[in-house]
Amino acid sequence: MKIKITESQLKRIIERYTDNSTLNEAWYDDALDFVKSSYETVKGKTKEVFKDLTGVDFDKKDNIKIDEVPTNKEIKNKIEDIKKDVKIGKDKEEKDTEEKKDEKKTKTESGGTTVVIGGISYATANWMKSQWENAGLSTKNVEFINYNEGSKLEKLKDTKNVTKIMGFSAGGRLVWKEIDNNPKDYDFIGLIDPSSSKAYTKLPSNVKSLSNSGNWGGYPSIKSVLAAMEKNGTLTKTSKAHRDIPLEFFKKHEDKLD
Repeated sequence: MKIKITESQLKRIIERYTDNSTLNEAWYDDALDFVKSSYETVKGKTKEVFKDLTGVDFDKKDNIKIDEVPTNKEIKNKIEDIKKDVKIGKDKEEKDTEEKKDEKKTKTESGGTTVVIGGISYATANWMKSQWENAGLSTKNVEFINYNEGSKLEKLKDTKNVTKIMGFSAGGRLVWKEIDNNPKDYDFIGLIDPSSSKAYTKLPSNVKSLSNSGNWGGYPSIKSVLAAMEKNGTLTKTSKAHRDIPLEFFKKHEDKLD
């Protein structure tokens, strides 16, 4: 939380505890600038430093108490401390930025990764891998995960340059989240007869789909949602049985997936 204090209050603090006749104007301006910037950078630490120094509670306007007036030297030393704190804060921020750049560069240089998410029961990660291979696709740089491994997906996104993602059945729920939050992060997004609780009227152009609402007779709410999206053209309808759709999807989009 940022500390709220006006410029006039800052000036009053410095004026009250310094003898301006013995301090040149440059020092005053310098002190004011560093005090102000320190609030943004060091925040709580600096607030306590100045509260201890001046007896001023910065959260209460004009509540000034003088217990012991510090000397000019003490104030100068405190300003120097703030300078160091501000510099440390800026150095850390710059280091963090550089580390993020290096991480992004490493992820990009490693090539694009595809994530394929399975469904419930038979549609495990390994089963999805078998369907992928049956379509004649290479498994190089492809990660197969289960529908309930959301944390694994997040880790893959953090450590690899994930450019393609697709989910089958219950695995579609993780893909819908990416469509809602990060669609531009991917070159290709696939929905394969996906479970869904919400009917969309429009999807990003990088989303490809195949679904058959008729496969969801045991789940009336999902069937209704998928049927609505098939009817309005949001999802591409197929007549295939549920377990046959992954292979059909992989073959249909083979040129974009291999």
